[in-house]
Amino acid sequence: MLRTPSTIRAHVHVPLTRLALCVDCEACFELGLHACPACSSRTWVPLSRFVGEGHQTADVRSAA
Repeated sequence: MLRTPSTIRAHVHVPLTRLALCVDCEACFELGLHACPACSSRTWVPLSRFVGEGHQTADVRSAA
């Protein structure tokens, strides 16, 4: 079976619970850092806060 980019992309796991989103520059980085590595801002939130518990039942579709 030949894998197309869309089938490969469907199998990539991104652990959102370990990512933070910088409020100032919108960069994502791994939790554990005290400041954003892109802009040195200390204003960030865990990215999982935006995903919430509903992500398990959501109907997610590819835009491709």
